Amino acid sequence: MKKTLKAVVSTLVIVLAMSFLLSIFVAPYFKDMFYRRSYSSTNCLTEKITEDMDVYDIAKMYRDGGATVAVTVSGLNKVSGNAQSGHGSGVCVASKGYQTSLSNQYFASKGSYIVTNYHVIDIFDSEEFVSRELNIVTEDENIHEAELLWFNEDLDVAIVYCDEVNLNYVSMRDRVVDCDSQNRLDYEQIFTIGTPVELDYINRLTVGNIASNNPMYFFTSKKIYPYTDKQGNLLWTEAPSKNNSFLPYTVLSNLYEDVVDVALGISPGNSGGGCFDANGFLIGLTTLGGNIEQTNGNQMNGMVPIYPIMKVLDKIIDNHENDGSNNIYTFDTMGIKGLDAVEAVYASYLKEETSSQYYFLDGVLYTKAQEEIFNFEYEGYYIISNSGKTGLLNGYFITSCKLNDQTDFEIKTRNDLIYFLLKLINGDKVAFTMYDKLGGVKKINVQF
Repeated sequence: MKKTLKAVVSTLVIVLAMSFLLSIFVAPYFKDMFYRRSYSSTNCLTEKITEDMDVYDIAKMYRDGGATVAVTVSGLNKVSGNAQSGHGSGVCVASKGYQTSLSNQYFASKGSYIVTNYHVIDIFDSEEFVSRELNIVTEDENIHEAELLWFNEDLDVAIVYCDEVNLNYVSMRDRVVDCDSQNRLDYEQIFTIGTPVELDYINRLTVGNIASNNPMYFFTSKKIYPYTDKQGNLLWTEAPSKNNSFLPYTVLSNLYEDVVDVALGISPGNSGGGCFDANGFLIGLTTLGGNIEQTNGNQMNGMVPIYPIMKVLDKIIDNHENDGSNNIYTFDTMGIKGLDAVEAVYASYLKEETSSQYYFLDGVLYTKAQEEIFNFEYEGYYIISNSGKTGLLNGYFITSCKLNDQTDFEIKTRNDLIYFLLKLINGDKVAFTMYDKLGGVKKINVQF
């Protein structure tokens, strides 16, 4: 009996020791295998869909399902002294709760991660504003304070978190960017849920269809007011004040490169609202509408893909709930500024139309004297400047990226490079192929 007890104790000690060693030395290499978002089974609306439900049945269930909200922002502009507020829409995509090992299970009971458009919450990305507030408004018209976790201006997406709510959530699916060709959107029925600007009611439902499965380009512009600070430095703001002694410049605000044309009746305030396919999967966010005076009387509405959120959400949740160390790689974290051929064309067009002396791209103002930078029609992402973090070369185009000596990703546009960077995890090795305007080629290796 003593020998048996001793054997059991010895075995237990060995098992515990091996578990400890595995957790320290082996688990990090298989980290992604063990990442599981463990949702509460009662919270996912998509799982409640049955075979006998058509798109209208699903849309009505989603409208009344408590996964969609209004998003409101406010702040005080330091330059003009004026209060500014705005609102858009949002949709819950994940519940609180994240497990990072098979033995550390956490069953979630709250849907707290909400996606919306960047331009809905852009006050929080501007140093011009103080006393900023971000809230979500649920269907019962209760207001809850929220926290901004992540955003990308180029893709016009953002993730906010609200710990005060217990929302249902919906499942996402890539139907635009990186999906199989047979699974791409093809003139099928879709629906969207959002909140009109009057906030007269939340969760307005609209059923429509995909109007075109070809990506479209939209650009937005805004007025930038120059002014000088106390030291005489020339600065820029979107808000005019008594101190502005210069005329404003109309500049390129953002270029939307992968917008899907949707035939849906949406209005201001719908920005950030969920756009769903006929099976109830969240495929994008309703983002913008064309001016009918500029489109020959045809209303054009655009949806941005949900794909970027799918790439970063696991990392965001792990960082937020488990103090994870996942990096999310973007142009800013890499320290690069640049543009693609489409951006160059639109910037030149805007300069011609407005007689502006400035280009405004990727948060940087360029003078007319730098005009040569924008004279090209090549595919790829052109590096204008970098901070030296990566060794990527100014004056060269990134045309392809090889990940971990295995897969080549072709880079034709700005968004191609953004999507590639969002795939990366810490430790990845990337070989960048770069060309200059004379055809010279360079290979730059970077470890992330």
